[in-house]
Amino acid sequence: MTRTRQSWAIAAIAFTGGVGGGVVFPILPVVGVQLGIGGAMIGLILSANRIARLVFNPATGSLLDRFGARWPVVFGLLLETVGTGAYSMALSADRPALWFLLGRIIWGLGSSLLLVGALAAIMSISQDASRGGMTARVRTAISLGFPGGLVIGGLVADIVSDNAAFLVATGLSLAAAIGAACVMSEHAEPRRRAPAANGSRWVAWGEVLSLRTLRIIFAANALLFFAVSGVLLATVALAVDARHLLLFGLGAQGSAGLLMAVLMGARASASLACGRYLDRSASRTRLLLPAMAGVAIGFVVFGLATNLGLAIIGLLCIGAGAGGLTIPMLTLLGDVAPSHIHGRALSVYQWASDLGGALGPILGLMAGRWIGYGPSYVAVGLLILSMVLPLRYLAADEQSRHA
Repeated sequence: MTRTRQSWAIAAIAFTGGVGGGVVFPILPVVGVQLGIGGAMIGLILSANRIARLVFNPATGSLLDRFGARWPVVFGLLLETVGTGAYSMALSADRPALWFLLGRIIWGLGSSLLLVGALAAIMSISQDASRGGMTARVRTAISLGFPGGLVIGGLVADIVSDNAAFLVATGLSLAAAIGAACVMSEHAEPRRRAPAANGSRWVAWGEVLSLRTLRIIFAANALLFFAVSGVLLATVALAVDARHLLLFGLGAQGSAGLLMAVLMGARASASLACGRYLDRSASRTRLLLPAMAGVAIGFVVFGLATNLGLAIIGLLCIGAGAGGLTIPMLTLLGDVAPSHIHGRALSVYQWASDLGGALGPILGLMAGRWIGYGPSYVAVGLLILSMVLPLRYLAADEQSRHA
């Protein structure tokens, strides 16, 4: 299999494995109430996978740098299979909350291995001239896996049953594990450097954190996920309801779902376009500042929007800008980080994503209740502008390295 075809296969595996993360969301809030699970516990269950990743991501990085991506990804998908299987067990268990929580934690550990591992595999098989496009394929597949799970979970639960939705997710994770074992070949094995003289396992982590370019990428990524996957995702339905931004006669939840689909479509399209551009360009950083401005402007427009037209324009700007930030930063990470620490560098990148995504809903909901959702979005847009100087440094550093 050529490396291009393998990159598409890894993207398909990443998408399929990500479905289990979304399938529980349209089901658990309803089923949880029916099973007598309290609202606070339901919230903890839904957040448990991200909490598990925050704890486990550093270990994932070490495993990937030591063993390569193939078998950690396979094992991660098998863990996801067990996790979604636990959701099914919860429906008939005496203590359903415990089964759901356990399944979500197990799924979180597996998703850490999958998310970081899929990107590490792409870093391993790509070259400078193809890294942008390959990274965009896998990152876009990861981004679409969660909403894909939302759609699959909701449809199968409505048409067949809740248990059928969980079993479908279980089967997809198992199929993805088998696929990963078959298609992730020797190209996804680690590229090792001779160990440090003192033999300390902390030397590689110090190397990751000592690179200023990587530190900027991690911080910018945390802020981006805080804004888009945190604040916006958690509050958009409430904002839609408060402003009556309803589509096609749907309620606030349905309209918010369609509006987020607009954002995801713009993000996916921009990501793939950025990947193609980066493979033809000598610069990894040229798009960063315009993309950052797009996200900031999008939040301000959405915050001030009083009609659907402005709201959609704002979300299109946010989605396109987010895609234009993510892919260049990931590609630059692959260029700057030495190959023997790609796993660790990507695990910190994912850790920053999870941290931002975990803090965003909490602070976004608090700010929305205190000052209103419109002003909150405007404030987030202004916060995004704090990236200007760090991203400008990345551009200047790239120019100096190529001079």
